[in-house]
Amino acid sequence: MRLDKRVMLQAKSEARDRLNKKIDAWVNVGSGELWASVKDISGRQFVAAGGTQNQVQTEIVIRRRAGVLPSMRILHGVFAYDIEAVLERDRQWLVLMCKKGVANA
Repeated sequence: MRLDKRVMLQAKSEARDRLNKKIDAWVNVGSGELWASVKDISGRQFVAAGGTQNQVQTEIVIRRRAGVLPSMRILHGVFAYDIEAVLERDRQWLVLMCKKGVANA
């Protein structure tokens, strides 16, 4: 397995804005940085809400670690990958099936 990309693991956390209103924020898990393999495996285009939408399914492989949940996300460059499933492979790898999006979108 070739882990040649630096990615950031993040979890959703509750924070407060300047008006003390509760907002959802993404925070790094631990140091956050991990080595990973990132590979787009499928894509599709569809029409929804009067416009064309694209969806890309991505497989991200990291070394096995405890506490990785489908409610988390991975950042890589300008892309944010929402984790949809966490699969274990050979007791040493985690395969994260993700939906690719744009960070801060």
